[in-house]
Amino acid sequence: MSQTQDLLPDTPTPLSTNPRPPPGRPAPGSRILAVVRRLLVRDTASFAHGWAGKVLVAAVLIGIPATMVLLTVIGGRYGRYAEDSWKALLMLVVLAGSYLASRRLLLTVLIGALTVAVVSWVLSPNLADTRDGDPTVLAHLDHQAGRGMLAGYHDVAVAEIDLNAAQPVRLAGIGADDTTPMEIGSMTKAMTGLVIADAVRRGEIRMDAAVSTYLPQLAGSSAGTATMHELVTHTSGYAEFGAATLRRGAWKAPLGHNFLTADSAQLTKEAKSQTVSGRGRYAYSTLGSAIAGQAVAAAAQMSYADLMRTRLFEPLGMTRTAIEDGHALVTGGRSPTGLPVQPWVMSAYAPGAAAVSTAGDLAKLATALLDGTAPGMAALEPTTATDQSNSRIGDFWQISTWQTGQSITWHGGQTGGYASYLGLDRPRHKAVIVLSDVANDASDLGSQLLAHRK
Repeated sequence: MSQTQDLLPDTPTPLSTNPRPPPGRPAPGSRILAVVRRLLVRDTASFAHGWAGKVLVAAVLIGIPATMVLLTVIGGRYGRYAEDSWKALLMLVVLAGSYLASRRLLLTVLIGALTVAVVSWVLSPNLADTRDGDPTVLAHLDHQAGRGMLAGYHDVAVAEIDLNAAQPVRLAGIGADDTTPMEIGSMTKAMTGLVIADAVRRGEIRMDAAVSTYLPQLAGSSAGTATMHELVTHTSGYAEFGAATLRRGAWKAPLGHNFLTADSAQLTKEAKSQTVSGRGRYAYSTLGSAIAGQAVAAAAQMSYADLMRTRLFEPLGMTRTAIEDGHALVTGGRSPTGLPVQPWVMSAYAPGAAAVSTAGDLAKLATALLDGTAPGMAALEPTTATDQSNSRIGDFWQISTWQTGQSITWHGGQTGGYASYLGLDRPRHKAVIVLSDVANDASDLGSQLLAHRK
């Protein structure tokens, strides 16, 4: 160094406006980035290198879909297992695939959550754009849409009946019309109740007789001692479904597949193998409904489908109504969360949920029920208490007293991809029918339309 340079004063260092943190103390932003980098690094090179980390990864990958399944079965009589469990299955597949490809747990969870959210949004049902039919009914639907009652619907067909009006039957639909076939689910039970009451009038069956009288294959079992009256009022002690059917439903429902495929031999086995409990107490049973329908068909010496066709559908001119057994009569609907669902083609369970109909045909049924010309009118008379203080039951038909003062005779229905409602205000000679190609609760919309028509 030269003498001149040595004599020069030191140049002052300007103060920094962002002083560096003391050594060993990184900036907060750097700490966050470091954490993110560590979480995004391959787990086998970080926390999952040992067995404890591997157990944690497995617990997260299994725990997330397991928790989703648990949430779908909590609450209500059914929970939402059949509606929402497909999301847990999708999450499991995405988590497994993403983790095998990336070995990064945080990234995998983010991909899974985003995938399920996007797919759920894409599949979510939206109300159709096309409108057809009676302007008055469409105005009523617009009013209900403004109240949020059509949220979650896609195609919906409605019939309004008023025998005291100049135009007794009014039909309309959004995305559907009065000829659009839809599965009506458990409304089939109500139709079966009419045919059972008609068979009593014909002297073919007695309501106080044990069901084994007509289905001798049930003799010797506790299920066979249930009376026809107990079966049609859901007081037989039967389970809702047979054990084998429930097992099928556990894995088929999340995929949108039909699980009510038991044949006669399987139905008999399910009925005989169940533990009948709570006899005399109301407990809704599709298994009991199926047994009751098959019993009256056996007493009449014809198949259940032929029984319904010859004794109810044809006499009322319901030419577009049939029992969906052997082959599909619809293309398939959607679950409330939008999952495409196969048609419910049934065999022995048919009396519980296998009818396919239209708003136009159901308007014919409702008209005959209001004017008293339908077969089996005795089925509509309440005989037994239910689990609701304001409701009683006849032959599968529910009779409820509303806060509006109306006494409503009704039945709803759902399959995996469709929903239905038929409500009768018999004292006022009015009725409402709702059909939907989404398996939502059509009873909510139907009851609102009927309540506003006092």
